Amino acid sequence: MSPSDVEVLRRAWEAFARGDVEAATEALDPEVRWYAAGEPDGEGACHHREDAAAFLRRALADGLTAELLDIRVAGERLVAVIHTHAPPEWERSPDPHGELITVRDGRITEMVIYPTVEAALAAAGLGEQP
Repeated sequence: MSPSDVEVLRRAWEAFARGDVEAATEALDPEVRWYAAGEPDGEGACHHREDAAAFLRRALADGLTAELLDIRVAGERLVAVIHTHAPPEWERSPDPHGELITVRDGRITEMVIYPTVEAALAAAGLGEQP
């Protein structure tokens, strides 16, 4: 994993935080896969860049934002530590979670969402399974 791969991820999250969906999705491979761990074809899974862009637009329209707290290198992948900020009508924002990210040729090709940071680190081989 190169420093430029880390920067690809960081720039994408910074763009999303600004509400710039187009800039955020430029970092995605056209055939990116973004899904919950164990559910690659589950409800809400994204199978290409347009799915991801639509998801991000819906999230922003619903008042949902997310902040990238940390990036940890895990061999050929990255673990992104993310804190989702819920809209005011939610009683509270969820705790931070982790996403296991694969970057190839300067594009994000896969993002696997884990419910906790610990679970993502364990999946990446950086911690013990919770």
